[in-house]
Amino acid sequence: MAPPSVYTIPAGMPFVDVLAAGIRDRVGKDPLALANVTVLVPTRRARRSLSEAFLRQSDGQALLLPRMTALGDLDEEEILLSGGPNTDRAANDPGGGEFGLNVPESLSGLDRQLMLTRLVLARDGKGKGGTSPDQAANLALELARLLDQIHTEGLSFDGLKDLAPAEFAEHWQETLEFLTILTETWPKVLKNAGAIDPAERRNLLFDAQAKAWTDNPPLGPVIAAGTTGS
Repeated sequence: MAPPSVYTIPAGMPFVDVLAAGIRDRVGKDPLALANVTVLVPTRRARRSLSEAFLRQSDGQALLLPRMTALGDLDEEEILLSGGPNTDRAANDPGGGEFGLNVPESLSGLDRQLMLTRLVLARDGKGKGGTSPDQAANLALELARLLDQIHTEGLSFDGLKDLAPAEFAEHWQETLEFLTILTETWPKVLKNAGAIDPAERRNLLFDAQAKAWTDNPPLGPVIAAGTTGS
């Protein structure tokens, strides 16, 4: 397998137009050649913008667009259609399901924030001077961001109590007590809902896609465009 190549597009240039032109230069002018290219983009909006860039450069010529996938919106059915995990490997994967994919659904952003807001209010909203609903909503948003960051970086809450230096131990204990919302209560809420966090689901789909491409590599080039390392 050839090692990956890294390219940059100078700031100030129209990113999707330069990207589309570069891909077309690479595969040639055959209108069917683009169909063998896979482009990974960060969002659905980026996918739509890149599609429009290809159409602008086609000069009215009919062409098949590359397979464009939004990294923030991976789909189980698309992964299965791209080759899916090897059936032998899936049989040895206790959580893999019949096709090697059995990824629970995630809570929507609104549902998660409302649930976390209720948990904050239940903990800090009692009595005089307790957390107000708007404060609880803001704290819930920060807790949701922390959850996403933990999952994105592949970390866990293990060892959380040892993060702060000794001179901050008393204040850190108050923080740890508040974070029990995530470390103790939130896993139970997810289990009862039969769901997982969005970032965790995305990670599981990334793993499934990696297995699918390991077993059935794409025939053409795969280009990750406009995304950060995380």
